[in-house]
Amino acid sequence: TSPIRRYPDLLVHRLLAASVGYDKTYTELLDRNKVHEWCENLNYRHHQAQLVQRASIALHTQLYFKDKCMDEDAYILFVRRNAIVVLVRRYGLESTIFLKSDKQNTVDFAYEEEKCKLTVGKVTLQMFDRVIVQISVEDCSIQHRKLRMKLVNPIIPGVSVEPIYVTLGKDDHLPKPETLKSF
Repeated sequence: TSPIRRYPDLLVHRLLAASVGYDKTYTELLDRNKVHEWCENLNYRHHQAQLVQRASIALHTQLYFKDKCMDEDAYILFVRRNAIVVLVRRYGLESTIFLKSDKQNTVDFAYEEEKCKLTVGKVTLQMFDRVIVQISVEDCSIQHRKLRMKLVNPIIPGVSVEPIYVTLGKDDHLPKPETLKSF
């Protein structure tokens, strides 16, 4: 158990003991304003710990994918009017991929909200479909690095990117297969 959770547990046990008269050592626990102040402080610290945990995960994920660009299997969790939310199970990553076409190609999106389905040309995307995404770190500036996912397969003209199977480091590359595996 985390120390952040242990202290509130201890406080609750002492509060219960004081409220039933079992332990008279901590009489200030019966003061509502004091207990409210402690709870506010504990909630604040718990929230701060959650933010630190999320930031740590984001930092280490970015460090892992730094100087790498790889294609991975993903599954569609949600379908939106102009985007899909995917989960890359291998890394436990979830991301939104916006399906914007480049300015030269005009792609018609047909969204069916009742069926959670998005049709783009001849390609239909719906929940739990398997797709291939490309994962990389976008290096805008040192302070604003972001993990980016782009759609590789199914191929949607003007939206999908060329496949890159694995880039291990700056100079180490695995051979790139000639074609994508079909689903």
